[in-house]
Amino acid sequence: MHIHHFLLLIGLPATSLLAQANPFVFYPQDPERHGLTSATYVNRPDWNAQGEGFQELAATWFRGIGDETTACMARGFYHWAADENIATAETYGIILRSADPTGLIDPLPTGEILRVSGLTTPTAPGGPRGSWVMSDFFATAVAVPCAQSWFMGVDFPANAAWPATDGHSLWCAYISPALPAVTGENPRIGSPRANWTVRPNGTSFTNGWSNILGVRVDGPTLHIGGLDPNNSFQGVGLPCTQANIGLGGLFPDISGAPRADGLNVRIQDNVAPSGLAFVAGSLGFGPIAIPFTGILGNFHLDLGTTAILGFGAMSGGAFDFPVFSPAGISPAFVGISLSFQAAVLNPAGGAAFTNAQSTFF
Repeated sequence: MHIHHFLLLIGLPATSLLAQANPFVFYPQDPERHGLTSATYVNRPDWNAQGEGFQELAATWFRGIGDETTACMARGFYHWAADENIATAETYGIILRSADPTGLIDPLPTGEILRVSGLTTPTAPGGPRGSWVMSDFFATAVAVPCAQSWFMGVDFPANAAWPATDGHSLWCAYISPALPAVTGENPRIGSPRANWTVRPNGTSFTNGWSNILGVRVDGPTLHIGGLDPNNSFQGVGLPCTQANIGLGGLFPDISGAPRADGLNVRIQDNVAPSGLAFVAGSLGFGPIAIPFTGILGNFHLDLGTTAILGFGAMSGGAFDFPVFSPAGISPAFVGISLSFQAAVLNPAGGAAFTNAQSTFF
């Protein structure tokens, strides 16, 4: 399948893109830097019917995505669109939703944070199949929740031609054994699902996969990675030395039966690709976000239990910090959660906090 890169500027001059460089994507691998060996196949939220497909960003999992100190902002959207016929354009929309009072996705119009409809993929000769790396940038940044649950996704119109001859879908990593897969996600068995579908009638359900999609933010991003040496789903060979920074990091298995995962923290930043990253960990998120003079964003960890774990130089816009080696976490910690956040010092000037993320043993 051919891969094409495409930027769609929604009322935005190209010179503004320099400060809007980091996609927040929840997936086993970094789509900007890793070969996507964990990809299982492609899929749509509700097969070829109309449907909205979302990644959940629960308040217990993440804090401060897109934090710009005074507010959290989404400045664009990034996704990989698989097209069954690249000679014809496909229509899609971008949609961000809030959670209802129970924390589940709010399918009502009042739950919409943002809806941008009528966007299209480009066209190209050749194919017929191919993929587009789509980057949509907003003329005006959109405020998103800093400390509440929300959902980011793509709206698909119905397309009876998909998948036989035309139409598009999202790259995905399946969760085995819920779906048959030799590559894909690697959470512990029985962990929550984080991908949702909303149908036009307002009903919703979870899916057994992760997608390459996410908002673009100004600050650096942080993901927790679960390191399982026997993880064949990552597709990089065994023993696996690459941490799963999707569901495998959110819900690792440290039980010792069958796995004893290690833990990494991955920081990504296109703004300061050779910056210096400082990593902190705590026993949870703090009750309030704390600003620090001279650092973009806020500190979201619990100060009373925070420890500075270490630092390191970014290489090519990424830094992997090992926290626990495989078999290095006692099974006695099952049921415990830890939270992590980092700050990136830009050698060109300035510093910025990443989002914070928790992991659940």
